[in-house]
Amino acid sequence: MLHTLQTPTKEMTHTDWLKARQTGIGGSDIAAIMGVSPYKTAYDIYLDKVVNIDGEQEINEAAYWGNVLEDVVAKEYAKRNDVKVQRVNYIIRSPEYPFAIANIDRAVVNPEISGSVRVSADSTLSTDRLLEIKTSSAYLSNNWGDENTDVVPDHYLLQCQWYMGITKTPKCDLAVLIGGNKYQQYTIDFDAELFTQMIEAARDFWLDLENGICPDPTSIKNIRHKYKKAEPGTSIDISEDEQAIEIVSKFLDLKDAEKDLNSKLDEAKNEIALLFKDKESLVLDGKSIMTYKNQVSNRLDSTKLKKDMPEIVAQYMKQSQSRVLRVAA
Repeated sequence: MLHTLQTPTKEMTHTDWLKARQTGIGGSDIAAIMGVSPYKTAYDIYLDKVVNIDGEQEINEAAYWGNVLEDVVAKEYAKRNDVKVQRVNYIIRSPEYPFAIANIDRAVVNPEISGSVRVSADSTLSTDRLLEIKTSSAYLSNNWGDENTDVVPDHYLLQCQWYMGITKTPKCDLAVLIGGNKYQQYTIDFDAELFTQMIEAARDFWLDLENGICPDPTSIKNIRHKYKKAEPGTSIDISEDEQAIEIVSKFLDLKDAEKDLNSKLDEAKNEIALLFKDKESLVLDGKSIMTYKNQVSNRLDSTKLKKDMPEIVAQYMKQSQSRVLRVAA
């Protein structure tokens, strides 16, 4: 399954590319496996690797625009740094760690090394610098440090380290377009110690995957996926489990704090509403700071509909099942 060192991507369909990514751990996977991805968990990555991919997969809006703008940002990087950048149309596999794969965005051509970037049999590139390209929401701009530093979001930092380790490249520049109109770039040096830690975590994950061992769920989405239904009439006695008792106590304390906070918030809302009386805006130093405006909404009277047209309601009724967490009285 893992015999090829490089897999061409130029002629791949999106489905082919997704299937190729299932043969190893890529740069967008490693952060989740290391527990620092804001988007996925190790459990999610496991599912991604074992799911049967059949037919073209839908690309979400953010990923779509990231793909569209990638070439724009790459050209801007080349212009600002007076360099040539090149696509490397391969999924590159490490011969030392066959589970480790890289699909880099661009490589920066260094004329002193080679006039073009090529991939050798040992996964080394004929360059000393990679280029990763990102687009980011303006709401996440605080996650990025000063330009020309290496202060970037952790999951992107690990992605760059992963690619440098596989391709044996000492530097990786990261160019990002924030909010669609703010360009920034960063430089990340290869960290051999960090890469070793990543390889160890990835090796353990891949070995478990090959043995059919799924990581523990660590998000509510994962938990609901793994434990979809409760077995009726069953229970777990935690009387002797100090850790479980501590978890439950923490939850109950937070619920009590939530009730107290909600009560105080309701009181504050009432006081605010009395300030408005029949006016729709509160003004401070000539600037509106709050509004309390009229709002009209149209809602379906489901009770009347069920009473007057029960047969119609029955035709459009859809049953769903989920688990609900409640505290016993």
